[in-house]
Amino acid sequence: MRHKDNSKREAIAKAAINLITTNGLADTSMSKIAKAANVSPATIYVYFENKEDLLNQLYLMVKRKSSKAMLAGYDNSLPVKEGFKLIWENACRYMLANPTAFAFHEQFANSPLVNRVSREEGSAYYQALADLFERGKREGIFKDIQPSLFAAFLYAPAMMLGKQHHNGELVLDRELQDMAFEITWDALTI
Repeated sequence: MRHKDNSKREAIAKAAINLITTNGLADTSMSKIAKAANVSPATIYVYFENKEDLLNQLYLMVKRKSSKAMLAGYDNSLPVKEGFKLIWENACRYMLANPTAFAFHEQFANSPLVNRVSREEGSAYYQALADLFERGKREGIFKDIQPSLFAAFLYAPAMMLGKQHHNGELVLDRELQDMAFEITWDALTI
């Protein structure tokens, strides 16, 4: 059995995310990933069973990093609006600082190639946000809507603005972030 080297795993993951985001999954072969990561094609299979396993592990890696960034500094003792705004600002900061990871997430968020187990695990990384939403409903702050509708109104505006920013269509500066936050807050609250 070959020894696993975390730096090789990271190089493979980074190369795969870059290639998949740039070229799409169908045009990204394991040999292209290996070449970009400067490893042999056989080395990839030390870390990943196959392309589907690679995709699911990358998806979880990106979800872990994005959730950690979004929830940085969050404490469930914060008032609902303050906590929600912190998470919103963290999400914007992460999207702006990590365009490739953001694009990868955007591309595979609803892909049938990501399995149910990975989706459930990925959702669990955001449990603090789900808890904040439920607390906000109990306190009469958030509308009594389904969590999926809450998530849509939270993520869709931020993702659309992030995508437009990365495409050069607008600058997602602080003023625009604050305006988008207030519109999102107004849409979700009573």
